[in-house]
Amino acid sequence: MDAAAARQDHESNSILMLTADRQIDRRILLQADSLEKAGWRVTILAMTDDDTERRDEPRVVRAGAGGQGGGREQQVAYGYRQLARRLPMNGAMMRSLKRLAWRFLVDQETFHARLYGDVASRFAPRVVVAHDLPMLPVASQVARGCAARLVYDSHELYSEQEFSARERRRWAEIEARYIGNCDAVMTINQSIAGELARRHALSQVHVISNAERATDATHSSRLFHELFGLPATRKILLFQGGLSANRNLQALVAAMRHVKNPEIVLVILGDGALKQRLTREARRQPGTQRVFFQAAVPQHELLSHTAAADAGVIPYRATCLNNYFCTPNKLFEFIAAGVPILGSDLPEIRSMVAGRGIGLVGDMSSAPAVASLIDELFGDEARLDFWRENLRQTRKAVCWEAEEGKLLAIYEALR
Repeated sequence: MDAAAARQDHESNSILMLTADRQIDRRILLQADSLEKAGWRVTILAMTDDDTERRDEPRVVRAGAGGQGGGREQQVAYGYRQLARRLPMNGAMMRSLKRLAWRFLVDQETFHARLYGDVASRFAPRVVVAHDLPMLPVASQVARGCAARLVYDSHELYSEQEFSARERRRWAEIEARYIGNCDAVMTINQSIAGELARRHALSQVHVISNAERATDATHSSRLFHELFGLPATRKILLFQGGLSANRNLQALVAAMRHVKNPEIVLVILGDGALKQRLTREARRQPGTQRVFFQAAVPQHELLSHTAAADAGVIPYRATCLNNYFCTPNKLFEFIAAGVPILGSDLPEIRSMVAGRGIGLVGDMSSAPAVASLIDELFGDEARLDFWRENLRQTRKAVCWEAEEGKLLAIYEALR
């Protein structure tokens, strides 16, 4: 693209968002919607996707295409996509394979730059956004090449995941090298914002939560009762999301052996390579079936399913600092659907759930401990009603409509 075209594109208030994801995260789509409503033109550059049934919207451009015959980065990306279909995400085997790839096959800093560089260089946006740490080097490269503003949206405390010490150190070095180039830095909650500010001596890290739209009104239903032929007396505890290995799901399923209240059943809504293992565990449980599985549904249908539960569960454990500070999407989806929450006693989850009186938090370190919390959650109907009433107020305050104003103010300052 020549200089005249670059200037013309700058004048059009265009934004290029970079993500390593194949399925575009709800956070990215909400931001894109809000920014387009405010007059920006948004393009989302994402990883190539082998799912032919998933139809992209027009603003998504794919990079990193290629298979066994491509360059080293293309081959590694292709191999990862194939393995991700068969192995639990973030499971021990997948972590080991990724560790070997980062150490011997590709470099963490240059991997996405090599995959995305050619496609990204076709754009000359006013603002380039790195959605999470792996995209920060290539986003910085693109922004420098066309004199664009650079935004870093840290979706998590990326370098503090369940990586090897070498990987954590390398990701931390990459973040430290590039974060100073950013015109704005944002993240998902106050705990991670504080960590980023402290580690990199930043004067300001904006907090934009993963809240859902409050305008997407939902109504409780008996959808799961109808799907699984359950009596009306059954109480539905819902887990929704990807079935990956670092979410304490095996303990959650095993807990149903120990739950004393026979009316409580667990519904797991989602897909992932861990599903077969969880299904086997559920089938081994004696007596009446108490764990039911429902395939993932499109994002626009999710909240109608969420609202069919009596309570939602977030069983994560503090297996790393990133998990310790987590505020997963499902937390906000449960709030938007008006569903009381059972959550692990982690700082940000406690602040939201216990702090706003919308559910129960506690120890989820073992199946018996989880079972005890489940029985406690459903043991007081008056308290459940109290939480539901508080949720009606919370969903008005904790919503994307509230976050949108903060997001637009950040980008307005970059015009």
